[in-house]
Amino acid sequence: MMKKSLIRIGLVGIGNVFNALLGFAYLSVVAKILDIESFGKYALLTTLLVAVSKIIDFGTNSVYVADSISKDDETLLDTFYTLKIILLAVSIPVSVILLTLLKLNSVNTILYFILGLVAYAINYTLNSFFQKKQKFFHLILLNTFPAVIKGIFALLIILNLVVFDLDKAFMVFSLSIFSSAILWFFLPNEFKKFKFDFTKVKNFLKKAAPAGVSQLIFEGWPSISNSIAKITSSFSHVGIFAIAEKVANILQLGAISIFTILLPKNAYAKKRNEKYDFKEVFVISILILVLAFFGTFISRYFVSDFFDDKYAMSIPLLGLLIFSSAFTSIHNFMENYFFIEEKTNYIMYINVGKLVLFLLISWILIPAYSLRGLAISNLVSAMAALAATIIAISINQRSKSSKVQE
Repeated sequence: MMKKSLIRIGLVGIGNVFNALLGFAYLSVVAKILDIESFGKYALLTTLLVAVSKIIDFGTNSVYVADSISKDDETLLDTFYTLKIILLAVSIPVSVILLTLLKLNSVNTILYFILGLVAYAINYTLNSFFQKKQKFFHLILLNTFPAVIKGIFALLIILNLVVFDLDKAFMVFSLSIFSSAILWFFLPNEFKKFKFDFTKVKNFLKKAAPAGVSQLIFEGWPSISNSIAKITSSFSHVGIFAIAEKVANILQLGAISIFTILLPKNAYAKKRNEKYDFKEVFVISILILVLAFFGTFISRYFVSDFFDDKYAMSIPLLGLLIFSSAFTSIHNFMENYFFIEEKTNYIMYINVGKLVLFLLISWILIPAYSLRGLAISNLVSAMAALAATIIAISINQRSKSSKVQE
């Protein structure tokens, strides 16, 4: 079973890396054509869009997948669709307020941002259905279509066939996500019909909320870091830090791939009354740390080759952020345990604690060490979150053992 999981993780991982490479191609071209300050604005806008879009998910995807499989509850579909529309409506005014506070509230920016939220709503909804049915090829394609569009525009810019500025760069990033809607035609018919159902919305949202808070923190982490860089310095520092973080976060593609595979797998295992496979988790964690070790050396050349010398200040941050990303990846994919055990409140406590620790250490270190202090804060908080995750799982396992013995 572990071999089968590793093969699936590898296939999904390859797809995610391919998509990431196309995204990096676009990112590197944008970084070269824009000055550092404009690129800083682009980095903040894109990470903010991803962060705010997670309001549309807010833990509901994973809860829907886990519950609809392990409990054979097919009545959740209408509630799930209804919640997606409600959460999209909530995300729009939140985005306008944040853009205004960060002084990124031009008419074009707000328009592209809202359209991006609509596109992400479609993408996330389709994602949960393909994950439930374990149609991992289709799930990869959800992000491949937008990645290909960005790759095409990267080529057009290199060939001087189009001229880009900040608005156009963000427009392509945002609107390209709509291409994932093509996969609607490949959905099983059971997912294509729904009616509004508000009867279970409150209970569903209550159950998903702890995981939703955790997800907002996890997915919003780059946006939080970039916002701190902006508040404590300038958009130029945002651009420098964002380059290092983008390279480091490639390891988190591994976490996404692993979580995607293990959640439905372990939900089906629970349905069969099988034990959670901790050996599998241990092996995968070791592999991620090995990748982080080699990635630290390779990434220096990666930044030099793909980005201009104006981003050279990013290189000293790479090692710290890569290992931060590795520890974050491990505790993130381990969180599927809490979904299976229906203990998502643990996830919320861990990630809120991680955020508080990060903000506290940043407040202490940034005045003295600038961006390096921000990178150290990322690493320390990631290590603390992993330790807390392991402790929480151990406590829950001991509690289960005690109940069995009684």
